[in-house]
Amino acid sequence: MAPPARPRTLTESLRRWPVEAVEALLAARPDLTVPMPRDLSELASRATTSASTGRALDDLDAWQRLVAEALAALPDPTTLADLEALVGGASTEVVAAVDVLRARALAWGDDDGLHLVRTARETFEPHPLGLAAPSRQPVEDVEVDAALAGCTPAMRALLDRLVWSPTGVARQSDRAGGAASRSPVGALLAARLLRSLDGDTVVLPREVALRLREGRLTPEPVARQAPELTGRSRPTNLVDRAAAGAALGLLDDVDLVARALEDAPFRPLRTGGLAARDLTALVRALGTDLAHATFVVELAAAAGLVAPGSSHGVLPTAAYDRWVTRPAPERWTTLARAWLAVPRWFARSSAAGAHALGPEAESPSAPALRRVVLGLAVAAGPGTVLEAPDLGAALAWHRPRLSRTPEAAVELSRDLWREASWLGFVALGAVSDFTPSLLADVPIPEALAALFPEPVIDLVLQADLTAVAGGPLRHDVAADLRLLATQESRGAGAVYRFSADSVRRAMDAGWSAEDALGWLRAHASTAVPQPLEYLLGDVARRHGAVHVGPALSFVTSEDDAQLSTFLRLPQSAALGLRRLAPGVVVAAAEPDELLEALREAGLSPVAEDAHGRGLPAPPVPRAPAARLTPAASPPRTADVAAAVIAADQRAATATTAAAALDDLRAATRDGLPVRVTWVENDGRSTQRDLAPLDLSAGLVRAVDRTNAQIVTIALSRIAAVEPV
Repeated sequence: MAPPARPRTLTESLRRWPVEAVEALLAARPDLTVPMPRDLSELASRATTSASTGRALDDLDAWQRLVAEALAALPDPTTLADLEALVGGASTEVVAAVDVLRARALAWGDDDGLHLVRTARETFEPHPLGLAAPSRQPVEDVEVDAALAGCTPAMRALLDRLVWSPTGVARQSDRAGGAASRSPVGALLAARLLRSLDGDTVVLPREVALRLREGRLTPEPVARQAPELTGRSRPTNLVDRAAAGAALGLLDDVDLVARALEDAPFRPLRTGGLAARDLTALVRALGTDLAHATFVVELAAAAGLVAPGSSHGVLPTAAYDRWVTRPAPERWTTLARAWLAVPRWFARSSAAGAHALGPEAESPSAPALRRVVLGLAVAAGPGTVLEAPDLGAALAWHRPRLSRTPEAAVELSRDLWREASWLGFVALGAVSDFTPSLLADVPIPEALAALFPEPVIDLVLQADLTAVAGGPLRHDVAADLRLLATQESRGAGAVYRFSADSVRRAMDAGWSAEDALGWLRAHASTAVPQPLEYLLGDVARRHGAVHVGPALSFVTSEDDAQLSTFLRLPQSAALGLRRLAPGVVVAAAEPDELLEALREAGLSPVAEDAHGRGLPAPPVPRAPAARLTPAASPPRTADVAAAVIAADQRAATATTAAAALDDLRAATRDGLPVRVTWVENDGRSTQRDLAPLDLSAGLVRAVDRTNAQIVTIALSRIAAVEPV
């Protein structure tokens, strides 16, 4: 039996693949599944677009990419033997790389007719591996060696400049012939060590370049195997506890940033991003450095917890209000998944001249880089301490296109490792057990979730007007306490200090002294200290002694001496104040402006409406929720592969049926006998030699040549027609 013909196109090659191979292709190149291709022809067409091919090449490791570039340097098609001769080394390693290229639809064909897809070949042009196109009349190695031996230092220096980039510009005067004293270019052209492309360009022939390189295809050798990641080991339970502590600290940092933006929204710059002075204020509030503060702001924005408002600047969103009520493991998972998926490289936002949330950090390759580095760390084993140079070397091999250079790979790994340690993916220099679950997009195990302490609602009140929380406070308790007191230290055991200003802040929000005492008694594990009761009572007596209302606005006070003092202040003149009666003053300023001036003067006013009723604290502003189109869940690759192959088979069947019908029409017209195969009503396949009489109304009438009977067959049941 003759062997099957070689496939002529990638589509024909795909039609010979089993469904498992198509499924593996879609898993390796998920961009091919959305939208789902109609058949294998469309799948092949989409796989060879420039964008999809570029992404597939970016996912190759250094060795696979070298083999792909070597294929681009060879004629199309080529043979596996020629590829092995160019690349050198063990045949098994070359075959393994070619198998990967075939499996990802970057190459197709058998070992004697190997093709690289056109768009991949164009990626490496014009000089794959820095080699010129094959010479029409190549110079023999013996002749090349003899010519090289006779080169002068100037000639050799010129060859060295062209050995990795084969073309150069040469003026006509440089090509002048003559004796041994002629120019280096002319001498090399005469020795056939250079070849003229046109009037201005010379090229180093491929065979000469390969001799000069002495078997090397790249300036630096490319390892055929991934570098091994090893390091000293730490106990995983210790690493996990440290990672949980880092995660708790990050949750507290994000909460603090949201509250800081709530109190004083940051207005974005016209060019995008936040001003340096705003970030400096956050650095002081967080007690950290610029890089960490920028990271927290970027992470909160990536998770949708803060966003630019319509007119108030960057504010917390409604999503933040929901997020803060969830258990700590869920809140951390939200942040961790946002970091893995966001196409921004946060470290660039803290570079000189850049701005947090600015355009400088945009990086479409960031999610892939994060997953690659963390995947390598997980493969080394949880608890294995890894260093940035080792990670950089591994990243440069696994994703040479994304990391650009080995030095850049080390810098990227250092930035990523630092951010991963802030998040809790990494602790004590080793990857934690939290990481595999997040990379697999599954919930973290219960044993790890249990490392997050349960929130507490009890406080220890002390006579020095401080309150100590014995653990992370429940969100509603923490929100109330931050109204009554100012947080002095953060962490699992935070310290809060009560002061006249903090108590007045709570009363401005509508609390009374009785409300505050009741709340403290409900949440204190000890009795309320007497100094704290005195503080609440003293602030309550003074609070509300001054009332403000619109006139544009007015001020009333039972203590006219206070108003007299206020009227004598220099800043009062700008408010347009005028005394109407003892204890009554009107102003030409808005109520909010007058309230602020009274507070700056040391008074404790309370706001009223036009009817004398106290006004509650204004609602906390929120940024509008981003209108995000829900991302459709990607289809299962197994389902897509099965559907694409089935559709392709249906299309092939329809083509076969149409061809059979054309043959039947021709036989009827010419009166020729044919062998017809059709399906009976009971599903059995029948084959007979017939002489067609006519075709009409979806039926064919024919004479059976074996018994001269007339048979009538529905055209829809005919499977094949062959000439007799």
